[in-house]
Amino acid sequence: MNEKTSTARAHTNIALMKYWGKKDAALNLPTTSSLSLTLKEFYTDTMVTEGREDTLLINNLMQDPTRVHKFLDFLRAEKGDFPPLTVVSKNVVPTSAGLASSASSFAALTAAVAHYNDWDLSLEELSRLARRGSGSATRSFFPGFAVWHEGHDDQSSFAESLPESTMPIALVVCEVAKTTKKVSSSDGMQRAMTSPDYEAWVAKSHEQFDVMQAALAANDLETVGAIAEENALAMHALNMSATDRRFTYFSQMTIDIIAFVKELRKQGFLAYATIDAGPNVKIITRQDQAEEIKEKALASFRKLKVEIATPGPGLSYIEENDFADEALKINNEI
Repeated sequence: MNEKTSTARAHTNIALMKYWGKKDAALNLPTTSSLSLTLKEFYTDTMVTEGREDTLLINNLMQDPTRVHKFLDFLRAEKGDFPPLTVVSKNVVPTSAGLASSASSFAALTAAVAHYNDWDLSLEELSRLARRGSGSATRSFFPGFAVWHEGHDDQSSFAESLPESTMPIALVVCEVAKTTKKVSSSDGMQRAMTSPDYEAWVAKSHEQFDVMQAALAANDLETVGAIAEENALAMHALNMSATDRRFTYFSQMTIDIIAFVKELRKQGFLAYATIDAGPNVKIITRQDQAEEIKEKALASFRKLKVEIATPGPGLSYIEENDFADEALKINNEI
């Protein structure tokens, strides 16, 4: 085994227009295009190096490598064989709690493997490959606002950056729970698609998508927030009306925070809620109102962890890191 390594950093993204359902599960083709904001404060660093077998360590804890191994085998079949890899990741974001940790994780992994193997790939190509590991990972390669085109086949479903925006957007992230969600995103999507309202949600999402892009171009943050909230709440309503094992990601605190956001609007704040596949609520607001909303949230909800997130950068590679010793330890233990 050699000592060659490659480390990539990808930031998580929050979908303002949701991806919730697949028209082709094998290719991870979504039923709708989606639109997201990459976040500066939450990210994943992933290093790969040759190992004895595909192995995964996240935040210093050994993990079941099955999903990563399957994805690495896909890359081997797609781009050419490469040796088993030791994958060491550090998540600066809760895992599996509805803050899109899989997006930053699979984007960083895809980029690290491509760099390790000296593949000369565009961001569009990396996005397309990462889609097979996690759909939302397509968007984590790009700074600021990005759009993932639903496409109609493997080549046409990828993400790209939207024009640079000066919109003063911020998210007040209310972390209701760090625990792993009981219903995975993949399972949740399958169940949601059995809702009698699903096709109507898809049609409405297509309409909202055009309005959202126009609002972004016009720096109309209020319209962006209003559409994002409507789209997200309608998505979660699908889960509750699914004919196949209806469910919800909401906790009582989730519901209480949504009511809190509505009260903020009555008080004159620009505040709208968006929620991914988990109980955590992100409050869309202006950067100059974020700190006051954070303080109000902390005063209203005991033990709630609240952070402010702002637009973040795209993919980067890290030359200096402290991953190598961890990888060597893993390889020696296998």
